[in-house]
Amino acid sequence: MKPKAVVNYIRENQNNNKTLKSLFASQFLGKFSDEELAGLATSIEKEVVRRQQAVVDEKIAYLQSLGYTVNK
Repeated sequence: MKPKAVVNYIRENQNNNKTLKSLFASQFLGKFSDEELAGLATSIEKEVVRRQQAVVDEKIAYLQSLGYTVNK
């Protein structure tokens, strides 16, 4: 299964609040070991942090383009 197909499959099994449906979670995620789930969670957290930093960097660049000095 290609990555895009996996993403589409997961999106099809989300509720309106973007959480996984319980049947999908129990049948799909239930097949992973505890270690594999921990690895998935770690990878997801890293991706979330990376995306949040990208938003911060974009806002800093915008402020700097307006002539502001940005310090942490």
